[in-house]
Amino acid sequence: MTGPAPAMPGFGGQAPPGAVREPANLAPDGDSQAPVSARRGRKKIWVWVAFLAFSPICLGVTVWAALSWNGSYPTVKPPVPRGWQAVPGVYASFSVPKGWSLQQGLSDSEGDVYYAGRGGAAAESVTQATRAPSPSRRVPAQISNYLGGRYEVTSITAEKLRNARAAWGYRFMLPGHQQAMGTLAWAKGTQSEVWLVTLQASPTAKKILATLTLAP
Repeated sequence: MTGPAPAMPGFGGQAPPGAVREPANLAPDGDSQAPVSARRGRKKIWVWVAFLAFSPICLGVTVWAALSWNGSYPTVKPPVPRGWQAVPGVYASFSVPKGWSLQQGLSDSEGDVYYAGRGGAAAESVTQATRAPSPSRRVPAQISNYLGGRYEVTSITAEKLRNARAAWGYRFMLPGHQQAMGTLAWAKGTQSEVWLVTLQASPTAKKILATLTLAP
């Protein structure tokens, strides 16, 4: 076909015969691209977006979405002792006492979650790792933050954990002669590195670590 294509109505061509163009509700400054009502509507929408973006409620929803509604990412159900609750996550899950609650300021939508309650706290961090980590390396910054920044690794022992190619148990000494416990695991199938630490060292902490479950 040669020659320019015919103009189509609504795409730069002439309006169909008989069509009537309504006068636009122009903005006071003469901006003909946006009616006043539309501009006001967009302004209201952006106000709500800004409010929600900085709202703790929004943060909670974001964290919930990352932990409970993970799309195509594999999730697993951990064992849930009586009176406890599951903490679902991408590639790894665990359980905590039912009275414990999510600490939003220490959690995010990218694999870090912190629960605390009477008798202690538990924190999990999941990151991508194509190779097994070295247990003797420096503790990641996020885990160090969960431990309060001041601690000493007192022991590291090899452990076995289902779906983990490698796993280790940690003992930490905190200021004031307080102790913490942790598990580092690497899953080859999901290429993920998982840390779960518990504060304080106690039977409840051991029980939490025992519920750690990795996706295959």
